[in-house]
Amino acid sequence: MRKLLWLAVVLACILLPLGAYVRLSQAGLGCPDWPGCFGQLSPAQAAQDIAHAMRLQADGPVSTDKAWKEMAHRYLAGGLGLLLLAYCWQAWRTRQQLFAASGLLVLLLLQAMLGMLTVTLQLRPLIVASHLLLGMCLFALLCSTASARYWPSQAVAPSHWRLAALLLLVLAGQIALGGWMAANQAALACQGFPRCNGDWWPAMQLSAAWPGWQGADQQHATLPLTALVAVHWLHRVGAALLSGLLLLTLWRLWSYPSLRRQLCLLGLLAGLQLLLGMANVLLQRPLPIALAHHVLAMLLLATVWTLLCRLHARAARHVSAMVQQAGRRPSTWLGKGIGPHPH
Repeated sequence: MRKLLWLAVVLACILLPLGAYVRLSQAGLGCPDWPGCFGQLSPAQAAQDIAHAMRLQADGPVSTDKAWKEMAHRYLAGGLGLLLLAYCWQAWRTRQQLFAASGLLVLLLLQAMLGMLTVTLQLRPLIVASHLLLGMCLFALLCSTASARYWPSQAVAPSHWRLAALLLLVLAGQIALGGWMAANQAALACQGFPRCNGDWWPAMQLSAAWPGWQGADQQHATLPLTALVAVHWLHRVGAALLSGLLLLTLWRLWSYPSLRRQLCLLGLLAGLQLLLGMANVLLQRPLPIALAHHVLAMLLLATVWTLLCRLHARAARHVSAMVQQAGRRPSTWLGKGIGPHPH
């Protein structure tokens, strides 16, 4: 089961960036049907249909190159699905890790459904953003399940657990907002940094930024420019709020020695993500930097989720008693991974 999990993690590390590459290279409709390509198993078998589509619209969403990108993503997604089904079968057969296996199976089925709808509904922004966020949640659950034996649990005060949970929720919201921005192609709606189009508070239309179901084709977004600016600006504001909450979380949890390595990793990933976000705007979103920004978001969500899974809240009085006992017998609390509490 461990081998299946780690193989699934490795495959997901390839699959999610590949999905981002398909989207960023405008290949999401390289094969306009699902699950095959023009009803065939591969673009090679659908060469005539692809050539016909290219004759009708030379600069359209269908081309041989785009079709292979899209189908490569589907092949890897199918491989990941088979690995997770094998893991779930082993979990049910051995009665081990049933909760994690059930969660992975539910996310897998939902993700497959969203992948189908992404194509059949012609890249609806709501579906694209949901597909992105759910894929990252699937990766986070995979990482936390596979690495559970390597990270000891840690008793913390309830307020510290709530702070970590809030960080996870805000991070998921920020990723969803980034997915909505990417799906509506609003990444370059704000020029310049830290100002947006030369203003600290640019002209924008928040009410038009959430039309919900309307679509965007491969060449341009259907939202008005003021709405695109609003989506982009909200993503920047969310990044600032998330950074402040992250610093507060790092400061409050630093008092637990067993968490410090993971906190250092979290801080490093967050710092790199901020730099990549700024570089995306200043350098006009080059493909490698945009792809790296996506990968860092995926790793951030997995790190925060894994951190939260390690924590279990205890009453403040109980944690203080453990800390006092740790002060009298250092070897005991070091062996159990129980860190001192600031209160």
